[in-house]
Amino acid sequence: MSTLNEEMADVRSEVDDVRTQLREEVPECFEFDVTVGNITYNANSNSVSVTVEPSSQAREQLSEQLGGVNVRTDGMLEFEFRLTESSRE
Repeated sequence: MSTLNEEMADVRSEVDDVRTQLREEVPECFEFDVTVGNITYNANSNSVSVTVEPSSQAREQLSEQLGGVNVRTDGMLEFEFRLTESSRE
């Protein structure tokens, strides 16, 4: 039987793996450069929230894609991913 400390270490490791995966995969969802900000785990809802902000080059990239229009990139987006359990073999 594992101890509480071992179980908490396993959870921390799994959350760290999810954070790493989100830092790698979320920017691929955009056609311009973004910076992944805070990634927080909410144990009550078993979810991970990710904030995404346009990078310093995003305005230029978006302007080029849209034919030279002026682009404002104030603010950030926040995504919440609910975690599900999968059976391990």
